[in-house]
Amino acid sequence: MVAKKPASQPQPQPQTPRDERTALRITRDGQPITILLVDDDPDCRLLIRDAIAQCKVSNDVHEVTNGAEALDFLNRRGPHAAAPTPGLIFLDIEMPVMDGLAALKQIKANPSLRHIPIVMMTGVADEQQMELAAACGANSYTLKPASAEQFLQTVLASTNYWLNIHQYPERHMPPAQCRR
Repeated sequence: MVAKKPASQPQPQPQTPRDERTALRITRDGQPITILLVDDDPDCRLLIRDAIAQCKVSNDVHEVTNGAEALDFLNRRGPHAAAPTPGLIFLDIEMPVMDGLAALKQIKANPSLRHIPIVMMTGVADEQQMELAAACGANSYTLKPASAEQFLQTVLASTNYWLNIHQYPERHMPPAQCRR
């Protein structure tokens, strides 16, 4: 004889994972914004991806390992011929082949790319380098803390600011929702 479940016990319902219910997809002109990570250290890229996921941002994240690859991605060359234009770039400074400052200068010199916010995410705590990055057009300069937890919090704050808080002329809160 097979035992029946009592009638008062509810049947389990399939549940949407919490991340899918609360995921945020940032768009510009109706298109999802892509995030580009440019760093030669795979562990740093992993931490940045984890922090973006903690923001509940479900936008696509692409990765390259140096400034030359970033320029190929941005200019849709070689294996990146079908690459989307990112809406946010996290750019390391110290990398092989082409460093972040050289890539930053080229990105900001290109009229079709200069609008992309670039967060310099580096372990170089040098005031002259910070000033040079700002002079070359970096939108912000953040240090990679040695602590993984602090690193995650830094990326979380940067991602949240550039994708959710910062207002762009072409993408901003409607005037009726603003407080005067």
